[in-house]
Amino acid sequence: MFLRPAPPIPGLSAAAAAAAQAAPFAELFSVSRSRPSVARARQLAVYLDHVALGASVSACARTFARDRATIRHACATIEDLRDDPSFDAAARRLETALAAQRDMICALLAQGSAQ
Repeated sequence: MFLRPAPPIPGLSAAAAAAAQAAPFAELFSVSRSRPSVARARQLAVYLDHVALGASVSACARTFARDRATIRHACATIEDLRDDPSFDAAARRLETALAAQRDMICALLAQGSAQ
């Protein structure tokens, strides 16, 4: 059985979500609720961290300074938004790009540790 390593770059999903939603990167990690647009970008970042990068709900909670129930709510919210075909297509592109980056980074790290 192959276990995927933890996401090697904390904030990779946040950077993608911030860019896609035109939100300030640093605000995604704010302990305050923030503006609705920032909260939505944070929800997307959490979702991508969990789904595309394979981070556990607990790891997402630590990364984004939220409790696990909030993380589950964020993922459910994004899943509901994926009923919209245009949002779904954008989310799928982000997932694919992040998964490719994750795989490339993991390969580079494995290559470096083998030397």
